[in-house]
Amino acid sequence: MHLLAYIDPGSGSLAIQAVIATAMVVPFVLRSQIKRGVSRLRGHSPVAPPATTTAPDSTTQPPDDVPPAHS
Repeated sequence: MHLLAYIDPGSGSLAIQAVIATAMVVPFVLRSQIKRGVSRLRGHSPVAPPATTTAPDSTTQPPDDVPPAHS
């Protein structure tokens, strides 16, 4: 008995799309680790974490032309 492997075009294209999407997203997800590794290979100091931003001061008043928000 002959067993034939068959993947229909829809399933095949879905599998290829999943492989390509995974290969494209991995650098974005692992961006900080990749930067750190490259900087170590080049002999630079470690990459500093991004600076945090602070919330605006609570004493800041909204502009006069903006109506108050309704609750």
